[in-house]
Amino acid sequence: MKIKCFPITMDTSEAMKIAEGRGNLLGRWVLRNKKISLRVMYLESRYLTYEMTYIDSPLVKLFKKTEGPPDRQRIRVMVEGTTCSAAYAPNDIHTIEKDVDESDVQFTYYDDSRLSDAGGIMAKRMVRRQLGRNMTIRPVEMEKVFRPFYIAIYGEMIDGAKVRYLPIPADGNNVTRCL
Repeated sequence: MKIKCFPITMDTSEAMKIAEGRGNLLGRWVLRNKKISLRVMYLESRYLTYEMTYIDSPLVKLFKKTEGPPDRQRIRVMVEGTTCSAAYAPNDIHTIEKDVDESDVQFTYYDDSRLSDAGGIMAKRMVRRQLGRNMTIRPVEMEKVFRPFYIAIYGEMIDGAKVRYLPIPADGNNVTRCL
């Protein structure tokens, strides 16, 4: 299967060091003697571009003397397909075409409209805090892109048993939620 994905920039040895750290203190205690195996998986995401149009409030329009075209701005957002969480993308993304096995790809659980709404809500919150004006937002472009992850699996894969795992971003990008 041919997909458009981010290039893998992290070494397997570097991912193994992170996996051996086992997350937090509780993870180190629970997973202390478990065998670690690494697997590369590609998770589906959406790269969205929105166009925002800023509108003055009625009170500002009453006192404003000149009328001009509305202000417009574009913003890029990356929405993860498995959790429907959005993150701001400050720069254009660099992708490559890669041929991978279909079992190594995890497709999104959500439809495109839900992913687009999640990205729009995040973009509105981010820009509204800085601007303070009324605005409308509409998606202009939507691109499907896959993000590589090393999945560190702890212990044996036994049918019916709970498997402990740690996803490690293989593209080197860490996405954190800012409040």
